[in-house]
Parts: sequence; structure tokens; C-alpha cells
Amino acid sequence: MTDLRTRLAENRARIGVVGLGYVGLPLSLEFAEAGFSVAGFDIDSERVALLEDGQSYVDDVTDEQLTNALEAGFTPDTDPTVIADCDAYVIAVPTGVSNGEPEMDAVRKATQTIAAQSGDQDTLVVVSSTVYPGATNDMVTPLLHDHRDPDRTYVAMVPERVNPGGDYQIDEIPLIVGAEDEVARRAAGTLFESIVGGTHRVQSATTAELAKTLENTYRMVNIALVNELTAFVERFDADIWDAIEAASTKPFGFQAFYPGPGVGGHCIPIDPQFLTWRASELGAELSLIKNAQRVNEWMPSVVVNRIERIISERNINMSEASIVTLGVSYKPDVGDVRHSPALEISRKLNQEADVIAVDPHVEVTDELAVVPSVADVPLEQADIVALLVDHSDFDLDEISNRASLVFDARNAVPRDNLAEVVTLGDETEARSPTERFDSPVNSASNR
Repeated sequence: MTDLRTRLAENRARIGVVGLGYVGLPLSLEFAEAGFSVAGFDIDSERVALLEDGQSYVDDVTDEQLTNALEAGFTPDTDPTVIADCDAYVIAVPTGVSNGEPEMDAVRKATQTIAAQSGDQDTLVVVSSTVYPGATNDMVTPLLHDHRDPDRTYVAMVPERVNPGGDYQIDEIPLIVGAEDEVARRAAGTLFESIVGGTHRVQSATTAELAKTLENTYRMVNIALVNELTAFVERFDADIWDAIEAASTKPFGFQAFYPGPGVGGHCIPIDPQFLTWRASELGAELSLIKNAQRVNEWMPSVVVNRIERIISERNINMSEASIVTLGVSYKPDVGDVRHSPALEISRKLNQEADVIAVDPHVEVTDELAVVPSVADVPLEQADIVALLVDHSDFDLDEISNRASLVFDARNAVPRDNLAEVVTLGDETEARSPTERFDSPVNSASNR
């Protein structure tokens, strides 16, 4: 192990990355830039062909960065032998949830590939895919030990913290390192400290897995809180956005989260379900998390219903309405549409009305054509323009001067221009004040 630690510390180790998606590709490039010899394995032949041609498909990786890594020796391939005999491996394949249970097939296959391709030498295997608490010890380690000498196999969990479209680069985000023994913790810490500013080490892989799921569950629950309050506040004269800003003036005990049309991407809609599934396996229940999940899943329907009411209040039939939706990705300035509430809203509206969707980062989606720029859309002729994702490419002054009516799900559109602006959470008289607040949590079917 001393020789492996030395090679890792001196950036002379050979690193194999399994999975070249939004986590694996940036990690590969960071390792290559740090001086490691890096090989990447992915089963997607189209993806690998793009990489070999110097074309990045990840928002936060430029073609120039990719080209530099290729010139430095980064080798992507669909042949698993490309990662043969590496000193360290990083598993960065996708996971998910299907019918309430974790989808772990990709992690299982990645582990089996590593077991088959790794040599007899001391080898570090790091799980960076997001998994349920206990997965590394329950599945990854036993699979490796079935094919490798356990005394020469060091397993650690280092959860990814990539933030697509965010303000922080990989090297600015500290990483959690968990393993069952100090030798594996030190090895994984040494590897990742070569590309990030620091690591925080915990005493087990399961604790690291729990920390990752906790991070995203914390966000999901707090977003659900403000989303549910937003629908509630529509019943009386109060401003949820001002209330959040006011509460944020307290220097302790409060962190601002903001309403929106729902949550999307891979992490927030999925990771909390790893916790609720694990709880059920252990005979426990995490009802707060389940209820928060229902609130966020309910929000696209809330937005659709609100847009329908606004159109109805103006005596326009939905079947004759012209709607422009701005943004179909799951967050600003990325092209990822996984679990995107904005895409779901556009699809639902498109079943009833004439919808034009605009997104500069998304080229095409199933069932819905996407226009790249508002310059190509007759905003002036639309009955309503709905801002669902506030991409920085959108000139909100131009939009609110060209459109006559804007529904703003992000509280981002200026109100001092020509358009009438209705913001998510604005009071509405479309329902009787005595009508029961129909949150999915307080409905009888969910009790």
C-alpha cells in the first residue's frame, strides 16, 4: 500500500474512471490536469466518439478543456480494457429510482468491470455515484472481494458534489471521504486532495453516503416548505418573496429557499427516495420526506392550473390560447432536462393549447419542439408568456416589453415595463376564499 500511496501523492498513479457523464467527465479532466494518467470507460459509443473528436456534451466542460485533457493523455473508450491495471478507480455511473426502489445495475456492472480489469497490485476503488446508505458495503465491496484479494483492495466512498451551471468549480468544493478503515480513507483523501481544496473524512462509507443524501434531502424539504406556503399565500394579501427576504435578515436560524415550478435534475428528486427506501427496508418511516416529495411533485400541476386560471379570467379558451414557455431544462444555464418540472409544465399545457417552448440550452425533447431564442418567437402575439427557468440568456427587459402578459414562476421579471406580470404566489380571486387549501399533504387520500 505504501507504493500506491506514494504514486497517488506524487500524481503518478494511473486512474480509471467508469462513467463519463456530468460527474465522470469533469473528474477525468481534473485528474488529467493534475498530471495523472487517466483512462475513461463508458458504454455509450456516441458519447465516446464525441469525446475522441474533442466535442464536449457536458455543460461545464468546454471543448478546449477536453482537447487539453486528450493531449495530456486522457483516453476515453467503450472497450473496458482501456482501464486495465489502474492504480485507482472511480465509479461515476448514474443511479436512479424505479417503482420506489434504487436502480443500482450500473453501479453493479461498473464494479464487476473493475474487478475484471484490475490487476493483482494494491488498488483503490472509489464510489462517487450517489447511492443509498449502505450500498458500498452491501454491494460494491463484496463484489470486489469475490474477484480480488481483500487485503490488496481498498474501498472508499467519495460522493460527487458537482454543481452544473453553478458558481463553484470542482476544485472549489471540498469532498467527503468515507471508508471502513484508515488506510482506504487516507488513500482516497490523497487522490482527491490533488484536485480539490480539501476533504472531510468520516469513519465509514455509509456515513459518507448518508451525508450526500442528507444534503439533497435538506434542500428538497425546504423547497417543499416554501412551495406549499406559496400556494397557500395566494389565498390572502401577503408576498411570499418579501417574506423570505424579510426572514433572511435574521443572522441565525434561517436559510433562504425560494419557490418555483418544482424540482428537477438527478439529485433532489431522486436522492431523498434512497433514504425513504432504506428506512422502509429497516422497518422505519420518514414521513416528512415523503410529504415533501409529494409537494414538489405537485408543483408543476399548480403552475399549469394557475396559468389556466389566468387565461380563463381573460375569457380565452385554452384550446385557442397561444402560450410561450421560457425554459425547459431543470435549472438555469444547463441543458439537462432530467425530471425537469419546466418540461412537464410545457408538455401539459401543450395538450390543451398552442405552446412554443424556448430554451437556448436544449435542442430537442420528446413530444415538444424547442426554439433556441426568443428572437425567433412572436411574443407580442402570445396570450401569455410563462418564465419557468431564468436562464441568463433571457433578456427579461426585452421579454417584459414585448409580451403583454407574463407569468413569472421565478420572481425575476421586471414589473416596470409594458407587460402585466403575475408572479407565482400573487393573490388570486379565482377561487372562493372558503375553498379548502388542496395541498397534496393535507388531502384525505394522503393521510
